[in-house]
Amino acid sequence: MNISKRMVYNVDEFELTFEPIEDSISIEKTKTGFTIKYLTPDTDPLDPFENDEGLGSFFHWKDYGKEQLAKYCELLGYDIDSREKIRPDDNLAVRIDKYEHSGVWYSIEGEGTQCRWDTSHTWAVWYPNTCLMEDIKRFKTKKTQRKRAIELARQACEVFNQWANGEIYCLVKETYNKNKEYIDHETLGNNYGYSESLKSLKTEI
Repeated sequence: MNISKRMVYNVDEFELTFEPIEDSISIEKTKTGFTIKYLTPDTDPLDPFENDEGLGSFFHWKDYGKEQLAKYCELLGYDIDSREKIRPDDNLAVRIDKYEHSGVWYSIEGEGTQCRWDTSHTWAVWYPNTCLMEDIKRFKTKKTQRKRAIELARQACEVFNQWANGEIYCLVKETYNKNKEYIDHETLGNNYGYSESLKSLKTEI
């Protein structure tokens, strides 16, 4: 005997394929039936820092291995053995704080939540990859290059926070006939941020 369990999501007599985020559901009547669009959590998103050339990299001082520690010390001017400061930070290295409490958030040093117990200062350092280095080098002075690096690091933190805290969604479009019987569906995953995903739901699928 085979016993299986199946979760069913019903909305106005429509049986949806995926678990919908209620506020995102839209139902449109068409000539042949109905179209329903909604967001559902993306449960298997791509790691954005392995699949996006435009984010740069985070290097950590612990928990991520010796190679990351070595790069961390190099960029921030620490002797890897003594941990003593032996030279200034690299001009394009951006110090990153981590706040961890029922989730994880990265932020530019001093910009995020500051908590005596839950904030780890300079937990990581952000540094541009080759693609972003070309962008930064368009600026002619060290000051303007530094300003641009901080802007890009802030964007990387935003993407990391959405990825680390599950703010990634699949766009879903389902079609039904006039009897509200399912016909087929389309999905588009790896959409970051709820507000941006709602906008994409209207135009991208």
